[in-house]
Amino acid sequence: MVKTDTKKELKKLISGTSKWIEKAEWARKNEDWLKKSALIALKILRTLRAQSISQKDLAVQMNVSPQHINKIIKGRENLTLETICKIERVLRITLIETPAFEIVSEYPEIK
Repeated sequence: MVKTDTKKELKKLISGTSKWIEKAEWARKNEDWLKKSALIALKILRTLRAQSISQKDLAVQMNVSPQHINKIIKGRENLTLETICKIERVLRITLIETPAFEIVSEYPEIK
């Protein structure tokens, strides 16, 4: 007969297994933006290092919590355009480039 404590430990192990499976499935489903977020995080980290700015200083300048900056730096934060613009402004870098607006005319002689 299995002791009650052992049963509890087994249940903990089994429930822990399902969590990593859920996390792996989530990561697979969100792979596209997670890759981009990781690249952005890397650029931010390199810039912070190059400019001798701490994550805490960045948080203060952006008026966000240090925990929020930590999430961004880990590359697992789905960033908004607002947040990206704040980072770009504070660090004086470009994280995302948008295509130039171009007027296309149906009539080639009109420009």
